[in-house]
Amino acid sequence: MMMAPEATPDIQPGDIEGLMRAYPHVRDWVNDFEAKYGSRPIFYGPLDRGAKKVKPMNLIYETKPPVFVHIYQPPIEEEGGGHTLWFGLEPQLSEEDELIRRQLVEILLQEAPTSPTFTTDNEFENILSGMIDRYTVLHEDAPAVNRQGRIWEILGMSDMRIRVNAAQRERLRYIISRDLIRNGPLETLLSDEMLEDIHSIGLKHINMDHKVFGMVTSNIRFRERELLGRWLRSMSERIGRPVSDNKPIIDGSLLDGSRINIIYSDDVSMLGPSFTIRKFAEETISITQLVVWGTMSAQVAAYIWICLEYGMSVLVSGETASGKTTTLNAILPFIDHNVKIYSAEDTAEVKVRHKIWQRLVTRDSKNEDARVEMFDLLKAALRSRPRYIIIGEIRGVEGATAFQAMQTGHPVIATFHASSIVKMIQRFTGDPINVPMRFFDNLNFAIFQEVVEDPAGGIARRITGIDEVIGYNKHSDGVLTRGMFEWDPVKDKHYFRGMYQSHLLENKIAALAGFSNKREIYDEMMKRSEALQRMCDRGLTHYDDVFDLIGVYYMRGWDAFSDNIDTWVAINQE
Repeated sequence: MMMAPEATPDIQPGDIEGLMRAYPHVRDWVNDFEAKYGSRPIFYGPLDRGAKKVKPMNLIYETKPPVFVHIYQPPIEEEGGGHTLWFGLEPQLSEEDELIRRQLVEILLQEAPTSPTFTTDNEFENILSGMIDRYTVLHEDAPAVNRQGRIWEILGMSDMRIRVNAAQRERLRYIISRDLIRNGPLETLLSDEMLEDIHSIGLKHINMDHKVFGMVTSNIRFRERELLGRWLRSMSERIGRPVSDNKPIIDGSLLDGSRINIIYSDDVSMLGPSFTIRKFAEETISITQLVVWGTMSAQVAAYIWICLEYGMSVLVSGETASGKTTTLNAILPFIDHNVKIYSAEDTAEVKVRHKIWQRLVTRDSKNEDARVEMFDLLKAALRSRPRYIIIGEIRGVEGATAFQAMQTGHPVIATFHASSIVKMIQRFTGDPINVPMRFFDNLNFAIFQEVVEDPAGGIARRITGIDEVIGYNKHSDGVLTRGMFEWDPVKDKHYFRGMYQSHLLENKIAALAGFSNKREIYDEMMKRSEALQRMCDRGLTHYDDVFDLIGVYYMRGWDAFSDNIDTWVAINQE
């Protein structure tokens, strides 16, 4: 329902005139911008990394119509020159529109108790849209005497509906849905899949990390501290973690899965209430998409596949914003689709499509007896005997419980903050986690990931290494590890260093897989690597397609899986 008056037109890149005709708010913005700066932006269409090369940087790209984004980098000599500016374009209400909006919202709130029930945001949006249609009438459909009546008149007399034109109705539909269902004044920001981190400090303009343009400054800011505080309280209540002066710092997840951190109190945040949103893509990224992007190679993916199929525990480790959760979600389809999975998280970020998935999240409370912490979730998971336990992120003492789970035969997949195997062991064996060194051989392997500079000038994620844990050496009181993969930053290529040297593949997995000659396991890995590469070459990168194809392998075997790669392509092309 958040659309332009007509269905989204098929506007070709470069057709800025067509875009302006279809979307009046874009037309008004472009005309005002041209009058002020003397230049007209181009329409780029859906954004890709090639936009970085457009000079001068003055372009509009599509996010979720009617929402668009204008990227502009002023010349050095101009005010703000050298900085990249991000302008969110969305329908705007006139003073008359605002008066109508207030009337409609009051009507909708009065009608809410008798309205149909709903379970999803889409259902709620459809109900709202129907109510807006019911209490407004287009000018051409209404008698000339009908004007905006009082609320009691509108509720009591159907012929006293508010008269609007078609463009007004759609503006009102968008704004009311935006404010009541979606993300209010931040809707344009959260509609942009190219934004990664959104940073707001007090009443300053909001800054963002952009996948193509790096750090950008938006045209969006809260102009009143009271309004900012009210929005933060409302947002925190919607995600089930109310913020207050007594509890000024909270973490949670937005409706689209993005992570939000709020610092509410002026006593803590000296420049005023602040928040940071770490955005996640609405569609889960697939393992083949990560291969196409170069985050990992098909060989790396094949190695992870064979390890997860045969119950190995793994940590996906790296620094903040290195893409750990994205990689964790991408590798989960490699787990047998017929087994039970438990996930335990502070904020819901893990996405599993397996049929038997128990999703657990912590619960905060002032009452200590009502509080549910990560330790409690892991204890509950162990009692349920799942095949795999997935921990969104290990931060503290729950790390010791994760290693206890591995000891009892429950494979664990989790993310962790450490940039190397040495630092990982140091963090796990030190305060506050305190895992005994001798327990560390219950972990089978670790994946390390970093944010690196893209050759085109942007940022990218790369798996920089995979290390196997061989075991605890009591003589040196240390942990023996061996590197399996390494990434060459010069050639941007992953190399498999573990051929005929993998402790996991030869000594743990080969026998489970039924190979009499343990080195045949490498042929199996290469076979899977070739199949994954074939999927990449044929454009099979949608998460659901990848999941379903791997499901064919677990249900019907290798030959059916291999044959279905080509079949899937043919179906999708049709």
